[in-house]
Amino acid sequence: MRHARDAIWVWCRGYLLGLCMPLLLAGCPSTYWTNPTKPSTAFADDAVACEAEAAQAPPTSDVFDADHYNAYLACLRGKGWELLQHP
Repeated sequence: MRHARDAIWVWCRGYLLGLCMPLLLAGCPSTYWTNPTKPSTAFADDAVACEAEAAQAPPTSDVFDADHYNAYLACLRGKGWELLQHP
């Protein structure tokens, strides 16, 4: 009897999560990179170049991931890319 009750509880949790997930994702803002002088297809090449450059950047704090991410963002912005949010 207990096994059946546990199985029903697991099913209900999964069902509720499946119903709630689209609502949660709908509330998340969507962002995109844009550059006034380059086509959107050029972003991938610049992103790869900036990733390589950020990997070589010396750390500025004790948090490597934050340093790496900040160097990556600075590189993209230096190439003219701007991060915008969809309305």
